Amino acid sequence: MPNTSTTTLYIATLRNISNQITFSMSVIILVMGLIGNLLNCLVFGQRSLRSKPCVIYFLLASISNLIVIIAGVTPGALQSFFKIPNQTETVPIFCKLRLIVLFIMRTISSWLLTLATVDRSLISNTNVHRRRLSNLKNTYICILIVSISSSLIWAQVGYCFDANLIGTPQKCYAKSDVCRIFNDLAQSLITTIIPALVMLVFGLLTIRNIRHTQQIKPSTDPMSTTVSRNNRKDERSLTIMLLAQVILLTIFTLPQASQKFYLTYSFYHTKNSSQRALESLIFNFVLLLTYIPSCIPFYLYTITGVIFRQTLFNVLKKGFDLINCFH
Repeated sequence: MPNTSTTTLYIATLRNISNQITFSMSVIILVMGLIGNLLNCLVFGQRSLRSKPCVIYFLLASISNLIVIIAGVTPGALQSFFKIPNQTETVPIFCKLRLIVLFIMRTISSWLLTLATVDRSLISNTNVHRRRLSNLKNTYICILIVSISSSLIWAQVGYCFDANLIGTPQKCYAKSDVCRIFNDLAQSLITTIIPALVMLVFGLLTIRNIRHTQQIKPSTDPMSTTVSRNNRKDERSLTIMLLAQVILLTIFTLPQASQKFYLTYSFYHTKNSSQRALESLIFNFVLLLTYIPSCIPFYLYTITGVIFRQTLFNVLKKGFDLINCFH
């Protein structure tokens, strides 16, 4: 009897901790994510920046992140804040639509950053033919390919996932063994591990290219030198912003990838109620961690990006001047 009582208390404690973590982290992610990504869209949407392929990737990644936060965090946040029932856990159509949007947008966001890393490698290359590959036409083609591929990969969610499931980490989850294994591996590999590896490779190439470029003697033409210096300054600023976000994305998404591999490996193992409660706590925590790269890029860009800060201050100044005109 004491053992049963202790186990019940242990499970209740874990659930309480899980609820507290979900509540506090959801507030932070939702507020910071909505404000940050809206400001990102405002800055990257400026005509002075839109001519750069890397900025297009940043702009669309910010839009994707905004959708990820709204689709991923809002239902649980409303349940925690206002006790509004989470319909995505109990109504099948809402469950499927939410996860389709969430998985597609998260994959698109991840691969947009990957493409931005490739673009940084191209634009920093000393080979003029490779630098020319960094253009808006190729950018839009790559974005189209990523969007179509992501939609095709996650279209199966409409069949595989269902609501009101029992014995799964969440009520809205994959309903069969094959679906669970496929989706766990797909989320780990396609959305996290493969993009992270590609980012790592091209990030190192970018660093190598920058070092090599710095060894080349500058032009003797003063006007050409000034323009070239300004361009290099902008490109270096964008590169620092990107590398910082790549590191951030890797740190906060790899725990979920490891968790997915563990769930796939241990799915057929017999687990008691205490183990399931602990796994649920860890699952919810690492799941919330994956939203952090979607909510703080703005703050990261503000710290690391000179060109971003300058554009942001100009946009805010114009906004304040416009407000003053109406007073």
